[in-house]
Amino acid sequence: MQAFLIGIVSIVVGGGLAGATFVGLVNSQTAAPDKSPADVNAPAVDYGNTK
Repeated sequence: MQAFLIGIVSIVVGGGLAGATFVGLVNSQTAAPDKSPADVNAPAVDYGNTK
């Protein structure tokens, strides 16, 4: 019985952590431009630049 409860608690905690991570990722990528890490005008990695 104890092993069953530990398994259920692990699933709940893991699901909560995954959900919080997903929500945080979506919020950071869809936030206002001043709070978002992405900037289409100033890419963080400039692929193909030969200068």
